[in-house]
Amino acid sequence: MIVDIHAHLPRPLRGTDAMDELVSTTAEMIGVARRAGIDKQVILALEYGVQANETLRELVRRFPDHLVPFMRASFVDDAGPAMLEECVRKYGFKGVKLHEEPRFPLTGLLGFHALYRKAAELAVPVLTHSWHEEEGLVDILPRMHTSYFPMAILEDLGKRYPETTFIFAHAGGIWVKAFQAAQPFPNLCFDMSGFDPERGIVEKAVEVLGPERVFFGSDVPGRSYAAQLAKVRYADISERDKSLILGENAIRVLNLEGRR
Repeated sequence: MIVDIHAHLPRPLRGTDAMDELVSTTAEMIGVARRAGIDKQVILALEYGVQANETLRELVRRFPDHLVPFMRASFVDDAGPAMLEECVRKYGFKGVKLHEEPRFPLTGLLGFHALYRKAAELAVPVLTHSWHEEEGLVDILPRMHTSYFPMAILEDLGKRYPETTFIFAHAGGIWVKAFQAAQPFPNLCFDMSGFDPERGIVEKAVEVLGPERVFFGSDVPGRSYAAQLAKVRYADISERDKSLILGENAIRVLNLEGRR
């Protein structure tokens, strides 16, 4: 089974109340994924709040065999841990997503103590957008990359919250140094979604972290299922490692055994 651990709802419909249109477009997205061989997709909510959770719950109700929901957390709402508990225990959500917010960049990641503790208690992962900071980098990369944070924050998360599983999206951006910084902390993992195509990313992740800490993700609709799958399928790693990355790791971490 192939599990895409990093997908979003179709871009034109984010934040709308047009459920019929959203269902139709999501069905088309699922059809494309299935043609690519993807069995399940983790939907990472980009909006925060009760309405966003209800919309995602309804989509999962319509497509229970394919969609796996993650709640979006907010830097500015102390109710996040309680909301996560409700989403996980009552509605079957499988994790929580963090992303930058206006005026609250990802340099604030260390301020989510209660949320990380709650995620550990519930045995669900925290998946965060990531793009690690290097001296001078923000001056030369496109302005779309706005969520920089120092490598020291990644290391601090590993040290402070060893019981919480973190999945850093997009291979950490500056992938060689991100993998090296995370290596001593077995709770720090990476998805391979998005980012600019470079040779050797998946191979280096397996070499430094081991295959059990690497996840396939597409980052659709901003990326292509086929192109993102190819990064893993054609990597110079063993077939066993590919099986772990493409699905078995997600099945284990998200406890999807009963949802095959």
